[in-house]
Amino acid sequence: MVSSRRATAPHLVPVDDGERWYGEELGAQPGYRIATVRPQSFTDAKVIGEFFRDGIPVIMNLADLEEADAKRIVDFASGLIFSLRGGIERVASRVFLLSPQGTELMDGAHSPSTDPGFFNQD
Repeated sequence: MVSSRRATAPHLVPVDDGERWYGEELGAQPGYRIATVRPQSFTDAKVIGEFFRDGIPVIMNLADLEEADAKRIVDFASGLIFSLRGGIERVASRVFLLSPQGTELMDGAHSPSTDPGFFNQD
């Protein structure tokens, strides 16, 4: 079944291949796409919830919001991640990553390099 759901505002970046919405594609698996949403008001929280509910990780950039609306969206996102057993992590000032259950976040700063000469450009 193909969904006709589309983001309603031009400032929202949908995950879309042009024909079908992510999740209904044959062979599509959660974790291969990430939605980026830059809400302009609290009403845009619905789009965040729809992506996350479908198992798509969401990057929320709250830089354009008033302080009160940004707090409301973070509260909304906290409810999402609690109810769907996901995770939330701040990646920058006013930018958050919502990760669905089963998504593993890896800290690349602590990964040992397999090529010790990679950064040595002497």
